[in-house]
Amino acid sequence: MSHPNTLHESGPYDGRLLAELLQPGVIVLDGKRQCSFASPRACAHLGASDEAALQRQWERIQRHLDLADLPALATGNPPVLRRCDVDTSSGTRKLRYELHAVGDAGNPHYVMLVRERNLLDGADRVQMLASECEATRHVIASLVHDAKGPLNNLHLTLALLAAVIGKMEASQDISQALARCRRYVDVMQTEETRLASCLTDIHQLSQPADETADRVDVATLVRDVGQLLRHEARIREANLEVDVQQPAWAFGNRHRLHLALLAFCACVLGSARSRSSVTMRVADGGTIGDVRIDIVGSDVAMPLAMSRAFFRLAGVAASDYPSVLAGRSIIEAQGGEVALVGDGDSTTGFAITLARADEAI
Repeated sequence: MSHPNTLHESGPYDGRLLAELLQPGVIVLDGKRQCSFASPRACAHLGASDEAALQRQWERIQRHLDLADLPALATGNPPVLRRCDVDTSSGTRKLRYELHAVGDAGNPHYVMLVRERNLLDGADRVQMLASECEATRHVIASLVHDAKGPLNNLHLTLALLAAVIGKMEASQDISQALARCRRYVDVMQTEETRLASCLTDIHQLSQPADETADRVDVATLVRDVGQLLRHEARIREANLEVDVQQPAWAFGNRHRLHLALLAFCACVLGSARSRSSVTMRVADGGTIGDVRIDIVGSDVAMPLAMSRAFFRLAGVAASDYPSVLAGRSIIEAQGGEVALVGDGDSTTGFAITLARADEAI
């Protein structure tokens, strides 16, 4: 009686099971780093028509994948997380892959999960929805804080206006009181405009986001994120600084980039201790350089679980940090890159680069 395959044997049946369970493409490699199974999604990512075509092209493809140190990866070790560019007949594919060792020392096998960095798939969209929910919390908190100022001024001015009107009824000379009433009316009209602006911003949260890509001034996005999170920083007794000197133009979707930057800054700020400092800095490399955004904190140590999951392709649905994972996918889909900033296992922030775009005329 034959025994059924187990997941650790990494045969074709197991590869097909993983392909059904996981969103990324799945490739199974034997101990000699040869491809023994490739899911249709993996074939598409690598520019091959089917599994047989991928296996015929494997010697050329694996040269781009940097698999020379694969034998050092043992079962139970943390996975290898890398990105690479693979030249195919249909163009260069920008990939991110994750490698796991399975089997035993005498019969090593490897499972590779692969996806294109510049595409947002269904799993990414689920994370983006979770990120939208978390971002909305920050946005609404900021808008409510902004609305309380004019609302308090309206209450106070209305009380003063009522008091002056009461005195006018018993006074013979009402010219001075009338002038004071006009000033109070001017104040209330100004505050009404501010309140109306807050309500407009709240209404925009219910509207579908624009999905088109265009030139985006990243400096404006960073200033807006700093404005939205200033109340959060005040509550945490942290200092949030925005270091932006001039416009910095990149090409991408404004809403998604804003969502990513807000998620990164909120993550750093959420790990900030009292009296620590968080800085958002934008540097434009000029006509041939990239736009660089640094979001870093002093006296900040972000959770180790976030750092370990940040570049993962598998298991991200169970992560407690959907916003920053969605942010990484957004930046990569816009053609940019994200790196973790820190010392060893202590992560203190993010470094983001985006391809520079010419300023709109």
